[in-house]
Amino acid sequence: MIQRKPLVHLLAKLGFPLASEAENGSQALILLKSEPHEGLICSPHLENPDGLSLLKRIRESPELGKLKVMMYFEDEDDDKIVSATRAGLDGYFVIPFQEKKLEKMLKKIW
Repeated sequence: MIQRKPLVHLLAKLGFPLASEAENGSQALILLKSEPHEGLICSPHLENPDGLSLLKRIRESPELGKLKVMMYFEDEDDDKIVSATRAGLDGYFVIPFQEKKLEKMLKKIW
């Protein structure tokens, strides 16, 4: 599982503000609805609900449907990548991530 600190550090270094962090999908939904966010980066292995279910809820929500969502996966061949892409995922990266590759994707999406 990814450590948040390297990702948070990279986002800050690239000029992407980190508005909030959530421990699970329910907390993420509450945070996303309570204040404006430009995007979300999460794991498909998030709990309560899992990342794919969270993505589906976001896409079904009138308030959050246009939110940019990225996920990180542990394996390029993960079947969940296909499911998440079909559910409206904006982008993904595989961990461990390469800074330049992730930077390029972040700038493309945001």
